[in-house]
Amino acid sequence: MTWNICGHEAATAFLKEHTQPEKLRHAYLITGPEGVGRTTLALAFIKALNCLNPPAQGEFCDQCFACRQINSGTFSDLMLLTPLEGHQDLRIDQIREMQQALALAPYQAKYRIVLIQDFQRATAAASNALLKSLEEPPARAVLILTADAQESLLETIASRCEILRLRPMPVDAAAHCLAEAYQIPPEQAKLLAHLTSGRIGAAVKLYQNPDLLSAYEDALDTLAELLAVNRRQRLQFVESLSRKKGSLRESAADLIAIWLTYWRDVLIASSDAEIALVNQSRQDAIQWVAQQMDFTEIHAVVQICEKALDQLEKYINPRLVLENLLLQMPILGAKEPQKAAGDASYND
Repeated sequence: MTWNICGHEAATAFLKEHTQPEKLRHAYLITGPEGVGRTTLALAFIKALNCLNPPAQGEFCDQCFACRQINSGTFSDLMLLTPLEGHQDLRIDQIREMQQALALAPYQAKYRIVLIQDFQRATAAASNALLKSLEEPPARAVLILTADAQESLLETIASRCEILRLRPMPVDAAAHCLAEAYQIPPEQAKLLAHLTSGRIGAAVKLYQNPDLLSAYEDALDTLAELLAVNRRQRLQFVESLSRKKGSLRESAADLIAIWLTYWRDVLIASSDAEIALVNQSRQDAIQWVAQQMDFTEIHAVVQICEKALDQLEKYINPRLVLENLLLQMPILGAKEPQKAAGDASYND
């Protein structure tokens, strides 16, 4: 079968070539934004390297014992590394455990493979520890790293890897791919392509989990309400959010990431740039907000949203981060008279 990966034809062709033993490198780095298909591409490459019944050079059957085990994450010669539960960082102990595993010969396959996802989240100690495996790669071992960008990693690590950069697809092409490859109704495919800015993996995730799409729309509704209320009511919202079950850090990160798409749309609307909005169903509201602020003010809000996300990743108190962000956002009032600011309340 083909790799069935949309929008990354050059990267796919490159990795198919590298399934040939004489071209295979010991380390690969696949970069791109979340949901663009980094892990999907990496797993396809791993299956092509280990398939027991490849229909052609660089292909995989997806049906043999090795392919099925790779799909289920139980393949004995594949180690998947991600931050441990309750941690956001990849730790040095995990890298040392990986190095011990790589020192062993493959159990049932041609290669022992390690896939390290989101390596930009590795601690400095973990990054330095990985250098040893890159400088003195074990025989019959392949390391595959994924990251949001090459610049997020130490140059000494990136320079020792074969680098593949993945980019989102154009929105129209992404919508076509979603409709054709994933049988998503065309109108919904178009909506998902816009919401995810052409990131196929993110779009499929939204389609397969309607609750995620509902949560996305709820987050935008919440932002609209917060823009119309005073600072005291905004602090009440943070208080009520902090009392809900689950991690406040994760809830705040999810909210702010969605709000950031909205503010970027407002920035585009303010600049009159001929760029499609992500949140097209809210075009009227976005245009209205853009008319209430000047370009510099909107750009400042985008920056404080980006700063807030960065602060959350650095373990700064999530409640303080969210409160600070909301206190800096403008108070615009309601678009429609019947939705006066005083009508909104976030008391339980």
